[in-house]
Amino acid sequence: MPRSLRARKLENAVGLAVIVALAIASVLPLIHILYMVIVRGVEAIARIGLYRFLTEPPHPFDPQNPGGIGPALVGSLELSGLAIAVATLIALPASVLIAEFRGSRISRGTLLLALTLVEFPTILVGLTVYAVLVDHVVGGYNMLAGAVALTLVILPYMAVQASEALRGVPEGVREAAYSLGATRLKTVYALIAPAARRGILVGILIGLARAAGETAPLLFTVGGAYEGYHLCLYKVGGAVPLMIYQFIQMPYKPAQDLAWGAALVLMTIIVGVMLLARLLVKEVKIL
Repeated sequence: MPRSLRARKLENAVGLAVIVALAIASVLPLIHILYMVIVRGVEAIARIGLYRFLTEPPHPFDPQNPGGIGPALVGSLELSGLAIAVATLIALPASVLIAEFRGSRISRGTLLLALTLVEFPTILVGLTVYAVLVDHVVGGYNMLAGAVALTLVILPYMAVQASEALRGVPEGVREAAYSLGATRLKTVYALIAPAARRGILVGILIGLARAAGETAPLLFTVGGAYEGYHLCLYKVGGAVPLMIYQFIQMPYKPAQDLAWGAALVLMTIIVGVMLLARLLVKEVKIL
């Protein structure tokens, strides 16, 4: 075998080994995080029972009965549900503007704004909402401010994803509708949007997963109350990510166990939502 060929094969083997090693090294931290959350979370939940853990309020200072994450879980559902509802109502028209009116300045400006907000630090979103709603309008921490902050965080993701789904519909569908005398808006809402519904739903699910896992916007808005179920939007409340952030810093084992259990529940929810979104992406069919 020529020396040059042996050298190339050796270089190829070394390069492949380096790539595999780097890939494994990049995955190891994630595997370690998953392992720690699952092991510590299962231990915490098994100590009290799954049903009680998901329904009871927390008792972070009671080692005999640490309680659960019921109020925080309901708060997360309330915040995420409201944020998704409002963001969807705004993101869908914005996505139509971005995808169907590409030549206009308003469309380009909307896309630029959405892409900018995607990279905008979420803690600054929470700080802005605090300055407007918490400090000046309501006069205290409240769930409405948290929902508004989450809406601002997930809105650009949903708008960009939905616009990409609309752009993915073949141009021939639009031309066929126009040839039959349909207006642009009727074409969009009667043909284009239904054809892109799976891609739009993926954007909604991505927004839901993002809203469920956000902590920074809630630091300045909802306050963090877990003693009971607080459903009023104008009162202080809590959420699972905020509870994890607060309880893991407490020097009490019951509080830390509650944080680990809550982390496992939150991770399960987010992974489930993302797997559903991934499944929908695989099944996307244009007409």
